[in-house]
Amino acid sequence: MTQEAMDGVKLLRPHAPEAGRVDPKIVRQAAEWWARLREDATDEDRARFERWRQSQPAHELAWMRLVALTRDVNLGVAEAGHDVAARTLRQAPLIQSRRNAIRWMVTAAGLGVGAWVVSERSAIPRLLADVRAGTGERRSLTLPDGTRLELNTASAVDLRYNAHQREVVLLAGEILVTTAKDSQGRPFTVRTRSGVLTPVGTRFVVRDLDDGQALRVAVLEGAVDVRGLDRAAMPRRVQAGEQADYSVAGGFVSQALEPAASAWISGMLIADEMPLAAFLQELGRYRPGRLSCSDDVAALRVVGAFPLADTGKVLAMLQDVLPVRVRQYTRYWVTVGRA
Repeated sequence: MTQEAMDGVKLLRPHAPEAGRVDPKIVRQAAEWWARLREDATDEDRARFERWRQSQPAHELAWMRLVALTRDVNLGVAEAGHDVAARTLRQAPLIQSRRNAIRWMVTAAGLGVGAWVVSERSAIPRLLADVRAGTGERRSLTLPDGTRLELNTASAVDLRYNAHQREVVLLAGEILVTTAKDSQGRPFTVRTRSGVLTPVGTRFVVRDLDDGQALRVAVLEGAVDVRGLDRAAMPRRVQAGEQADYSVAGGFVSQALEPAASAWISGMLIADEMPLAAFLQELGRYRPGRLSCSDDVAALRVVGAFPLADTGKVLAMLQDVLPVRVRQYTRYWVTVGRA
């Protein structure tokens, strides 16, 4: 490494508070707040930030570490030579947009300014995604060609539109796609970490499974061709009224479309004899923190339709229909055990 590069890294080396590892989810939340407050934050935004910051010691620690990072940059710039300082300032937290602010922090982490900034490399693409939905949030948008996207909880996509293609890259989570006919005749695809989907005049749901090792497609209208990331792979067609799971290993299992596959679009979670452990895992996608159950109730069956807008209410409902008790240690740590 050249002396100039070493000087640049030195500028970005923080004096962070040391108190052990912080949950990566909390680090990401702190990064989001850091970027949001650099924009035109409202009084309500600031009040929500203060509530978040004071709700857990780990929140305060994560925030202090980000503040230490930005403070160290400012001090280092003041002491540096003109050329190095100017180059560092272009990367440092003078950036205005949330996306670029988070990009700067991720870049800084890559230069060695502290694994505490982003401790999960897999989170980096989601932080930098073109469109994101937070935990418990849904987002809708219309793309330039008229295609409609709806993002389910904790989802992120990149958009690759140019003169030759229309591609949506699902980085994490789940989306509903309603395709539109393109006046330029460009093909439309959805790319995931495990496969590529080509719709045929359709409306469908695609979900990232097993940390990118598989995907699930549920076709509401039209048809979708599914293939692996290898262009030479043979596509498998999924028709309207069907759903299929496709894995990186090449597994392909199709079946009749289950109402539960698209119920989130209406804000519902449908369970039909679903084991409680699986039900809580699904419900946990829509709330922050840890949600689990003890082994002695994991196999209990859940039946019903539950509103996703209030996961706390859903947990209370479980106590009315099953012999269980919900124990909430904190807002972010909830367990279900035998009543």
